[in-house]
This record gives sequence, structure tokens and C-alpha cells, in this order.
Amino acid sequence: MLVFNINLQRGGYMISKAYKISSKYKKYQILRSTPMKIKKFFPLLLILSLLITCLLISFASPKAIDYKALLKAKIDAELAKGAKIVITATRSSSSTITTITGTVTNVSSSTLNDLIINGMTIKNRSEVGFNYSVLDIFNEDKKPVDTLAPDATINYTFTLENINWVANGIHGVIFVQAPNNPDKEVLQALYIE
Repeated sequence: MLVFNINLQRGGYMISKAYKISSKYKKYQILRSTPMKIKKFFPLLLILSLLITCLLISFASPKAIDYKALLKAKIDAELAKGAKIVITATRSSSSTITTITGTVTNVSSSTLNDLIINGMTIKNRSEVGFNYSVLDIFNEDKKPVDTLAPDATINYTFTLENINWVANGIHGVIFVQAPNNPDKEVLQALYIE
């Protein structure tokens, strides 16, 4: 017996339908007296009929979910919240040292507590589906911020040694995170070319 893993949006629904369809064909067992050409063709016929039936059910089913629209709605809801923080950054590089300096400003009306300013270096691999790879996260150099009052600004500096930023095609991201939040929410991030 051949088993197929049909990966569709309603996988469980489709597999149960495929199982019901395949169980109908059990009564059509191939007998030993059946010519060899028909014996070879029967499994192909069974497989094709199962696949066609599953495809027809998936296109005709009213259970279709538009995942792209669902994801877009979630992203739009996050963007509508507005930013609590504004990040600025400038990068200066030599052949062996890169320095990233900048500011973090609280633009919300409430005091923000227990924040971390952190960053990472990434490399553009120029591959489809796997464009960027994280090279390093500045975990040892992260900057804790106990409180940040409304309209307050704090300065930060990251010094990265033995990194030739330009020659190696390195990019970076500076982000501010609330690590004590259950979601470990990133409040804001800034891409550095």
C-alpha cells in the first residue's frame, strides 16, 4: 500500500477524505489472473483518482483561509500601535574596527522600564529564500536601561573589533527590547547598512 502525505491548508480534512476514498477501492483487489499490464496500471489509476479528488475538494471547499490577508492584518494592527521609541545610529568603520553610536528616545507618554539596547551583525548572502544570516548578537555588550522617562534620550556606543564592515559586506541592526515582558517584545529596531 502506498502512503502519500498531502500538505494542503486543511490537511486533516483532506487526509480523512483521501482515506475514505482509498477504502472504497479495497474491494477492487487485483486477482492473480489479471494480466500484468493491468496490474501495473491499477496503482497509478488509484493514485491519480485520489489526487484529483483531493484537489477538487480543496478548490471547492468553502473553508479556504486567505493566510496572506490574515498575516497582513496582524502586521497592520502592530503598525497602527505606533512607536514608543525612536532610534538613531551612525556607523564609522576602519579595516579592523567598527563603531556604532546613536541615541534612543522615548516618544511615548509613559515611562519605560527595564529595557535593553542591543544589536546584531548580519551578512547578505544574496541567495533566494536565505538572503541574510546573523553573524553575531552583541549579547556581551548590550546596554541595560533601568528607566527612560517621556521625551528622555540616552546615548549608546557599540565598538566591534576585527570586523571589516565594508569589505565583508556586513550589515547591522540596533534594537531596543523589553526582556522582562512575557513576549520579550522588541519595541523598535533600526537597520544599519
